[in-house]
Amino acid sequence: MPSLAGSKLDKYEIVEEVGHGGMAVVYRGNDTVLEREVAVKVLHSHLADREESRARLQREALAVAKLRHDNILEIFDYSGGDVDESYIVTEFIHGPTMRQWVDEQLDPRPTIAAMIVHRLCLALREAHRSGIVHRDIKPENVMVRKRDGVLKLMDFGIAQIIDDQKLTLTGQLIGSPAYMAPELISGRPLDQRTDLFSLGILLYQLATGTLPFSGRNPHEVLNRIADGDYPPPASVCPLVDRDLEAIIAVSLATSPEERFQTAETFAKELERYLEEMGVTPSPEELKAYFTDPKGYVRALDERVACTLMERAKAASEQGHTARAVALLGRVLEIDNGHAGARALLEKVRRRERRLRQVLVGAGALALIGLVSAGVMLVPKGSMSSRVASAAGEQASSVDAPKPPIPSKRSEPRNSGPLSTEPVPATIPSTSPRPGPEATTTDASAKPKPADVQPVGSRPGRRPKRVSPEAETPSTFKCVVELEYIPFNTARNHKLAVGKQLRKIDAKRTELTLEKPTTVSLTGGSWRGSARLTPEACASGSVKLPANPKDAIVTVAGAPPGASVVCLEGCKPDDIKQPQLADKPLQPIPIDRETGERKIRLQLKAPGYETKIVTRKVWPSSNPPVRANMVER
Repeated sequence: MPSLAGSKLDKYEIVEEVGHGGMAVVYRGNDTVLEREVAVKVLHSHLADREESRARLQREALAVAKLRHDNILEIFDYSGGDVDESYIVTEFIHGPTMRQWVDEQLDPRPTIAAMIVHRLCLALREAHRSGIVHRDIKPENVMVRKRDGVLKLMDFGIAQIIDDQKLTLTGQLIGSPAYMAPELISGRPLDQRTDLFSLGILLYQLATGTLPFSGRNPHEVLNRIADGDYPPPASVCPLVDRDLEAIIAVSLATSPEERFQTAETFAKELERYLEEMGVTPSPEELKAYFTDPKGYVRALDERVACTLMERAKAASEQGHTARAVALLGRVLEIDNGHAGARALLEKVRRRERRLRQVLVGAGALALIGLVSAGVMLVPKGSMSSRVASAAGEQASSVDAPKPPIPSKRSEPRNSGPLSTEPVPATIPSTSPRPGPEATTTDASAKPKPADVQPVGSRPGRRPKRVSPEAETPSTFKCVVELEYIPFNTARNHKLAVGKQLRKIDAKRTELTLEKPTTVSLTGGSWRGSARLTPEACASGSVKLPANPKDAIVTVAGAPPGASVVCLEGCKPDDIKQPQLADKPLQPIPIDRETGERKIRLQLKAPGYETKIVTRKVWPSSNPPVRANMVER
């Protein structure tokens, strides 16, 4: 539709176009009667021409105009149904949309994501209480007021112009595919839980910097939403902890019955999470963040790390080792060089090792006691008692004088029910009997005083020589300790032990193996392997050094012919080498100690101003760098 800038709608002067979407165009205007700046949202003509659409717009405008909440964009006026242009007049917000903020300013932090979504939960709570479902929650529909960081959820009513059972209009889906709930895709009934699913997607995006559901085309995205197929948040951004992952998982449940049932419940869960981080979700916190994002993030990291350290110390003092280790892992995700966290982690691990040794010793003593008690309780004359008696006799025969033993050929046979040959103390081996050369002995040969006859052997016989391989026990235990990889990242991987995959619940994993085995880290963005042998495992834990994959970075929204030059953080051969902006950059190495890398890119395009972009990247795929270049 042609621009209305410079024209007048009723009492509103249209100054300039400031935005547009699939359903309306937004203009900055002036209210000539009340002399105030306003936003005029004009419905697209193909919607305004439909009587049904105009009637629904009117009903929703009247309903939303009654809402009064700091985080809901206020509606001032409505055009009515009998005009050429259908429009809604709202307060005008000076500031970016959340979409612009995500593309240009976002440095993902789970705590900040929780604060933002908490405020939007409060706005939705107010709307849902009035029976209004938004149905189009996405970053484009959230404004950030620049002067005080107040969030404004907008476009209530616009998304509900179409009847609840009609999802398409002129061949297009209502809403953005990446933020749709499964029931909105399938045409099932909608309710407030539909908004909460979209809010969960936004929470995931703000916490990780990328969307949970993505694909090569909208159809693939919608299929993944319907299947609930998304990568664990911590595998995308290691800063995301297990508690926030659980909240995201509930909000993104495919079935509405399994999600948060109300916006208030969602908000309370986020409040509890933020309280654990030592943060109060207040307007003052968001004002500080949106006013000075970089400074706020630095201070927030220190504050959260301090809070987690205090909780880790308390957990350690109370003997909650696993909890303490998890909290310390989160501190090291924020600050990998945190000396206090590393010292306490080593202390907790030493105590854990001592406790394990004590438990192993106590278990051995208990086993001996049980065996002794079992021997005493066996009925006299039974086969078990005879085995136990024989074992005792064999043990005592080590020190007792040994009578002469006739050769095997002259051994008498007992006519009783049992053979006179000694009863073995253990289950006999199924290996073949030794050949004649192994059984012939010199009757006059005497064992050396230091010799001890093995249990179950015949006195006077020379022990059979056993190969070193046969002396190796049938199984052996081994403790594998992951190095370099942060715990919150490691738990989203698996250990491949031979052909089996094991879940990672701690940085140290105890395995029981039957033979030397290679163990590998798999299923995520880090890789590593180690060879486990009885000799290596006997000396203590075996270190498995993990190495991050290279970062894959792309540039989105660059003009035709744009190029990108890496100024800092890339491989030496790639520094200052121009690359095409429409293709992924050359893989970027990740610092193994920190699990990330800071890069600086220069974007150039004919007819556009040169732009410098600085950001952090993590192993494997990263959110695209948004070009947002300005024409000259």
